Amino acid sequence: IVSSADGKRFFAVNIHSNTVAVFDIMSDGSFRHVKGSPFPSMGVGPVSLSISGNVLLVANRNGDYHQLEALRGGASGNYASFRITDDGSLTFLSKVDVAGGHKPIQVLVSSRNPKIVFGDDFEVDADFDGDGSRSWLAGNKPMVQGQLHVFLLDDKGHLVETDTVKLPETIEGYKYLGMSGVPSLPLGIWDHPKENLLYVGFVTRNELGVYRYNSEGKLRFVTTVPNSGQDICWVLTNKAGTRLYTVNNLPRADMKDESSTVSVYDISEERAQKPVEIGRLRLPLPGSWFVNNRMIRQPGSTAFQMDLDPTESFLYIVSQRINQTAENTNQEGNILHILKVDQTGMLQVADSRHLGQDGVHYNSRPQGVVTLDKLR
Repeated sequence: IVSSADGKRFFAVNIHSNTVAVFDIMSDGSFRHVKGSPFPSMGVGPVSLSISGNVLLVANRNGDYHQLEALRGGASGNYASFRITDDGSLTFLSKVDVAGGHKPIQVLVSSRNPKIVFGDDFEVDADFDGDGSRSWLAGNKPMVQGQLHVFLLDDKGHLVETDTVKLPETIEGYKYLGMSGVPSLPLGIWDHPKENLLYVGFVTRNELGVYRYNSEGKLRFVTTVPNSGQDICWVLTNKAGTRLYTVNNLPRADMKDESSTVSVYDISEERAQKPVEIGRLRLPLPGSWFVNNRMIRQPGSTAFQMDLDPTESFLYIVSQRINQTAENTNQEGNILHILKVDQTGMLQVADSRHLGQDGVHYNSRPQGVVTLDKLR
């Protein structure tokens, strides 16, 4: 989900129907569909949005398990651009298909140059336990792969791909049920607001990657630094470019974690190119543990997307009820965590709100969070 810069409109992906919904934000905070909403996403399974001026960028993952015919057929993932008209409706402009079965997971407009757009693909499709009861192939064959993309937006709002980058192999990947040498895969991406740097979560390495990019967005690998969490996923910086936050999806056994964690990095001055982790926080309410489709024990509720409020006084994190198996009778796990950000950028838990009380069904998995400074 994403809101317009003026706070007047809100955009959301509809994965199962391959559409993007567009809403006017009313004075009381409620939503009203703009005329014609929702609009076709021009792909299968849209999962991520970003805005450059009056152009909306969409990452179509082609990864919806409810659309297996497309997953196992001729469809491919893509990145698409749309013009946002004055009345909020979307006009399709362009798309770039992703070859080799890669699955887009995030699209991001550079905060320093609105003509530069980054994308990343992440796919782990494997029947880890081998019996089909907890995991199975979405595609036609096992695929564990990922890459980064760089696009330029031309004057018409069309996407032109200028670079595709594989992640370097740094340390040995995890050994998932006999699968040794799992390649480096990207998950979350975010850029530095003051320097031409892109940060990448090396999810299979527990490392934060750093890339420098030029005026055309072309990427040059700089380094990776350690992350104290397990499965580093989503990445976010503050506006001053002094702090970077990562959501680490799973507990880390050697740190004696019982839940997802959030890491805090110093990215000020010379540390922008080599971030230093200066803090970590364990999120509450992990729920009961279970065995996931990788045959690994994990909590029933784990953290995903996050957003800083405009004053950067609070960091909001969405956790999902992951254990959707029939034997799980606990209806809690979909949670909004509110973390207080102090003057040094460090975090402490202010509140955790179960979303069931707000009408979010326990069998759903909330994705994405956006904050606004005021209603307009």
